Amino acid sequence: MKKMRILFAGLLVGMTALNGFAQTNLMRFTDYNMVQPVINPARMGTASGVNGLLLYRTRFENSDVWPSTGVLNLHTLIEEKNLGGGLNLVFDKYGPYQKLHAYVAGTYRLQVNEGRYLFFGIQAGVNYVGIEPEYVLHHEEETIFSDNYSQPNFGFGMHYQAENYFIGLSIPEFRYNTINEEGIKVSSTMSDMLKMFLYGGYRFRLAENTDLEPYSYLSYSGEEGTDIDLGARLIHKNNFIIGAQYRTEQAFAAMVRVRLTEGLWLGYAFEGNNSDIDNSFNSVQEIGLTFHFGGRKAQGSSRASEQEQYDDINSIRYF
Repeated sequence: MKKMRILFAGLLVGMTALNGFAQTNLMRFTDYNMVQPVINPARMGTASGVNGLLLYRTRFENSDVWPSTGVLNLHTLIEEKNLGGGLNLVFDKYGPYQKLHAYVAGTYRLQVNEGRYLFFGIQAGVNYVGIEPEYVLHHEEETIFSDNYSQPNFGFGMHYQAENYFIGLSIPEFRYNTINEEGIKVSSTMSDMLKMFLYGGYRFRLAENTDLEPYSYLSYSGEEGTDIDLGARLIHKNNFIIGAQYRTEQAFAAMVRVRLTEGLWLGYAFEGNNSDIDNSFNSVQEIGLTFHFGGRKAQGSSRASEQEQYDDINSIRYF
């Protein structure tokens, strides 16, 4: 009977998370342009000065079951040494589970040609996954379902930046860890949950004060398969950005970003479900604040400031 209670407790907690959200453990955002330093460690060394991002992503409707994600990113570039790096903190909450990704990254900048640079980045850190206290189950003063653990992790990325276009490739996490629906720890390297990103975009002049930037982000994992985000953004006077995006057979999105001060941008993205899997899950929102203080103009840009060229030329798992 005791084993049955343990199994039942594990299944109950696991089903709460799984029913609330399928494939909860794969990193996904709406506005990938804003979160490039989060999905690619090579992007944490492309701009001098103090650069960063604060972001919150959640389902539009309030719920304790649906996932939510918070991000803190800080990064910089030491130009005279062609070295950079930064810090990523990503907090995930889905159902009874909590997951924290904490990484420190180092980057190297290689000049390929005038105004063109190739950035290499590696990151290392810790993943922590646990269960909220209210989901811990006890019987006769004995804990029958409570688990949490942490493990080291690492990632790699490359980013190529020119004046009018960018290309990137990354594997932000080589290891994978979670607690499955039976309360069992799952940890592996190069598993089906491994996620890879490949992206690119091109910016060209549409009018005197307006640029157009089409872009695409491809993500792959063994469990999810391949997803492609196709989008375009209108950039007006380097002060206002509006864009639209489509994720193949899954979602559509609209986004806007506004410059508040010289080094401060506020962004908002709304994502609607276009999937046949769960049409009731129809709205996700992201709110992000990017900032830049100090430093010089970005390498490879004669038209835009550092913030526009890197953060504005350019979260986790909702379908």
